[in-house]
Amino acid sequence: MYKITIKVGPTHWSVKQRYNAFADLHDKLVTNHGVARDLLPPKKIIGNKDPTFVKKRRADLELYIQTILHFMHHTLPRELAEFLDFHHYEVTHLLQSLARQFFSQGDKILLDGLPIVFAPLQLHAISCHLKSPLPTNVASEQETDFSHVVDFVSQVSHLVVEGSNDCYRASNMVQNHLPFTLNTFKNVEKLTLRDMCVSQIGHLGAVRRRTKNLEVNNGDMKQMSDILLTDAVYRETVAGDEPFRWPALIHVDLSHNRIASLDESVSLAPNIERLNLSHNKLSQVEHLTALPHLVSLNLCGNLFTRLDSMHTRLGNVVDLDLSQNSLSSLSGLDKLYSLSSLNVSTNNLCEIDEVSHVSCLPCLETLIITGNPVATVVDYRTKVLELFGSRASEICLDNERPTQKELEFVAVLQAIRASREGRLPTFSISNPLPILASSTISFDRPDLATAVSESSTK
Repeated sequence: MYKITIKVGPTHWSVKQRYNAFADLHDKLVTNHGVARDLLPPKKIIGNKDPTFVKKRRADLELYIQTILHFMHHTLPRELAEFLDFHHYEVTHLLQSLARQFFSQGDKILLDGLPIVFAPLQLHAISCHLKSPLPTNVASEQETDFSHVVDFVSQVSHLVVEGSNDCYRASNMVQNHLPFTLNTFKNVEKLTLRDMCVSQIGHLGAVRRRTKNLEVNNGDMKQMSDILLTDAVYRETVAGDEPFRWPALIHVDLSHNRIASLDESVSLAPNIERLNLSHNKLSQVEHLTALPHLVSLNLCGNLFTRLDSMHTRLGNVVDLDLSQNSLSSLSGLDKLYSLSSLNVSTNNLCEIDEVSHVSCLPCLETLIITGNPVATVVDYRTKVLELFGSRASEICLDNERPTQKELEFVAVLQAIRASREGRLPTFSISNPLPILASSTISFDRPDLATAVSESSTK
C-alpha cells in the first residue's frame, strides 16, 4: 500500500492505494483524457517486493501524481478526484458527489419519509458555495449541477445533523469546528442535532419559523439561548424580539447537555407543550411560567436537592419527571393541582409521610417512587396508598394498579387511622371488608388482627 498525502490550504488528508489502483486510474486517464500511456512506472512481476525497488517505485509514483495534477489542475477529472478522495474532503467535489446522489436518488429518498442525515462538513460545503460565485468546473455535467442540492434540501422535512469532535476520516479536519447555515432548508418541521457544537450555526432562516420538533442531544449547550438564539449577535437584547421567535415549536428535547440554568430565551417559544431537560446540570427551574401550554416536563438526572414552591415556577404541568435526582422531600409539589403523573424514582426519599405532600393533589393518578429508600419499607405500597384516602383505588403506584388484597389492607389501615382520630373512615372498595358488617373475622396477618381488635374495642 502506498500512502498519498494531499494538502489543500490548512486541510490535509491521506489516501492508501495499491499499484493496481494506480494502473486502473492511468487506463481511465489515457482513454478519457489523453494522458500519455508511458507516464506511469511499468509493472514488475518478479522482485516487486525488493526494498530498493519499492523505494524507487514510490518516488516514481509521486512524480506521476505530481505530473498528472500539474497537467489537470484547472479541470480535475472525476476519476482522479475520487482516487485522491477529494469528494470526501474538498468543497467543490464533495458538492458534485452530493449533486449526483440527489439527481439520481433524491426523489426516492424524500418519498421514503425517513430522516435525512447531514454531516457538518456537507452543510459547510453548501454554505461556502452559496457565498461564492459558481466555479466554471462545478457544473460541467448536468448531474453535478448545484441546483440539485438546493432543490433537495429545500424539501427536507426532518433534518438530522450528526457532528463529531474527532478528526474526520484520515484528515486533520474536525467537523464541529466548521461553521454552516441552514437557510436553504425551507420546509424543516423536525430538527435533530446530535453531538453538535450549536454555536457553529450561523443562520437558521426558515427553520426557526417552521420547526415543530427540536432535539439537541449530547452537545455543549449551557443555556437554552445557545440554540434558540444561536444566530443572534447580541442575545441579551433580542430575547423578546419577534424575528427570533419559534412560533411553531411544540416539542423540545435538550437532554444530555450541560444546561445549568434556564434563561429568559425560553419565552421565544411560547407554544412548547413538551420539554425534556433530562441529564443536564439543573438544580432549579426558572422562567417556565412563560410557557402557558407546557404539560409535560422531564427533569430526570439533574442536580435537584429540594423543591421550593414549584407551582409558582411550572404553571399547569400535567406530567412531571424528577427521577434520578437527590430529593429528600416532596414538600414543594403540594400545590401543583393539575399534576396527573409524577415520577420521583431513584431519589433519596426515606419517609412514607413525604407522599402526603402530593396525596391531596386532585388530578394525580400515577406515582412512581421505586428506587428510593422508602420503597424498602415493609408493605410500603399499602402505606402509601392509604395516604390517598378514598382515591386509593384510582392511583397507579410504580406502574401497577392496586390489587384487591392491597385495597383491603388499605381499608383496614384507614379504619385504624379513623378510629384513632375519632372519625368515620371514608374509603370504600367494591367488596367491603367483613370487619364492618360481621363479628366473625379471619386474618392471615396477626398484627393487623390485633390492631383491628383493639380498634373495635375502642
